[in-house]
Amino acid sequence: MPDQSETVIPDSHRAEPVELEKDDTVRRAVVRIARVLREHLEANLPVAMDGRNVEGVHQVRVALRRFRALAGLLRRDYPSATLDEAAARARMLARAVGEARDWDVFMLETLPGLSPLGRAGVNVVGRLLPLARPLRDGAYARVRQALASADAEWLLNFMGNLADGSLWDEARSPAGLKALEEPAADFAARHLARLHRKARRRGRGFARLTPPERHQVRLALKKLRYASEFFVTLHAPGRKSGPYLRRLSAAQAALGADSDVLTTGRLLTRFGGRPDDEMRHVVGAVTGFLCCRQDATHDAAHRQWRRFRRTPVFWA
Repeated sequence: MPDQSETVIPDSHRAEPVELEKDDTVRRAVVRIARVLREHLEANLPVAMDGRNVEGVHQVRVALRRFRALAGLLRRDYPSATLDEAAARARMLARAVGEARDWDVFMLETLPGLSPLGRAGVNVVGRLLPLARPLRDGAYARVRQALASADAEWLLNFMGNLADGSLWDEARSPAGLKALEEPAADFAARHLARLHRKARRRGRGFARLTPPERHQVRLALKKLRYASEFFVTLHAPGRKSGPYLRRLSAAQAALGADSDVLTTGRLLTRFGGRPDDEMRHVVGAVTGFLCCRQDATHDAAHRQWRRFRRTPVFWA
């Protein structure tokens, strides 16, 4: 990675909100959403490939996740081999971008957060940072390769077709075409209710869930949040939806410690070679520290989860 202090760092671009109208059909709603998603992805591709601003990779990852969330909704009601292919290509690109993002978080957030171990005499940064740098550089090289690939170009073209009003290029049955004219508000309410139920089901017995199970709750909440952000203007523009979205985001964020521990544990296994005694000590100290922090945040996560469960939905 280049030294950011010696370069002009390009700006990244965050996603604009999706503005839907009450009388939108599913077809028109998809056009509006796809335009926002494509603009978000296209604006951040050169930033991610440039590599000097870590926010570029993060925003590309978010854009791909949001597209996959939209594709997941559509694939349930309107099966399409082309849409399946688009979701598969987006997933492949997301894996490459996700690896680079994980190393960015590890180096820029996780390691600084382990400073209490340094004060206790554990040389975490001195041992792990030199090992992490080449792994992150390799991940960024794969990002540039992936985002310059035919898969990325194909996906952008597909998203452009969605944004131009063509859902996919397969022949569709009259019933399928008619279904695309369903009111978007009905489509949204049905899927938001399904995702909400799924998240609540994942979180049942929250206090007894294991860290991997809580991680699954977080993933369910993430899908629910993306769908809510797509369709919120259909049901609750302005302040009406505020409490639900705030508590949904707070519950998701509170579960972040589980994700951090799982991701960090996976990254620690990437440090090759036969570890010496000091390295084993460092890895053991990091693992123990993160697990203790995970336990310490469990009550806060449970509290945020209970608040979310009690919050009325905005689409009823």
